[in-house]
Amino acid sequence: MKFTDYFDRIAIVYLPERKRRFRSIQRQVERLSIENKVQWFQGLKFKDAGPFPKASVRGCVMSNYELLRKAADDNVERLLLFQEDCVLSQRLIRQESAILDELANRSWDFAYLGCQPYSNDQANGKKTSLDPTPDRFFSRVRLRQNVRETHFWACQGRAIPKLAEFMEASFDRPMDHPDYGPMYFDGYMNEIRYRNPELVTLAAAPNLGWPLSSASNLNPGKLDRIPGVSSALQVVRGTKNFCLETADFVQHGLTPAVNRLVND
Repeated sequence: MKFTDYFDRIAIVYLPERKRRFRSIQRQVERLSIENKVQWFQGLKFKDAGPFPKASVRGCVMSNYELLRKAADDNVERLLLFQEDCVLSQRLIRQESAILDELANRSWDFAYLGCQPYSNDQANGKKTSLDPTPDRFFSRVRLRQNVRETHFWACQGRAIPKLAEFMEASFDRPMDHPDYGPMYFDGYMNEIRYRNPELVTLAAAPNLGWPLSSASNLNPGKLDRIPGVSSALQVVRGTKNFCLETADFVQHGLTPAVNRLVND
């Protein structure tokens, strides 16, 4: 089974000005051989934050909302979403069929193929990891398990319109509203699970994809605003990306294509 067989729609959110990220995700698409099915969605941008914490958060949330609402309107059964900074593990490429067979034979509403779990559902929770399930690619996420980094995830069936409606209901409320108001997209993903315990969430353990090391659109660091320092950080991040992808190739017994890794 292939990703193009299992998922009815595959969408990627991108910003054209993030050229390095865009080149990277294009290469991931080629690696997974999904070029003919991907829908490229240019991320929405806003000059003001509106009811959201930041203008960048508003853009992220509304981009995902538009994709979810369109999928719900089109009666899409299984939806796979990438962010432009997603890097795929060679394990995913090599074991594509087995990974999809597991998803096809398990009950789930949300499935994270890459994410960062935290120790609890509080903002000060520490990063942790999910315990792998023997002989399986995915582990079930606890109800109150805080999960972030929605760079590579899927939803299906009832979860698609439910999440879109859940998000839409918050847009006219203040952020501190007791029934939840506008928030980060990760917040919506967690809050809907907390309020709907019947929704089943799976997460790959270990991850089948990770975020490219690059300057954040949502929370850019102070150093990224300094021209000279920003250039140096790009070199450091490029080295980190090279090392991570090389280690992934080595771990799965393959020789990395060094020329492509360096050039990208």
